[in-house]
Amino acid sequence: MVSDAGDGPGGRAVDPGDRADAPGDRPDAAAPGTGSPLVDRWTALDRGWQALALGLGVVAAHAAAQAAGRF
Repeated sequence: MVSDAGDGPGGRAVDPGDRADAPGDRPDAAAPGTGSPLVDRWTALDRGWQALALGLGVVAAHAAAQAAGRF
């Protein structure tokens, strides 16, 4: 039996050269060694993890503002 682990969305095979978030292939990727470890770690994350972290930050800020009586 053939493994489906290499299949991408829609059942098509994933081409290793066809990865949008491959390191260095992103148009918004910072140059290596920006001088800030935080910036380097942030740009090393793929877009899904960046979106999750940003969303959780927004939710946390909103919850803190609600607790302080701002909203």
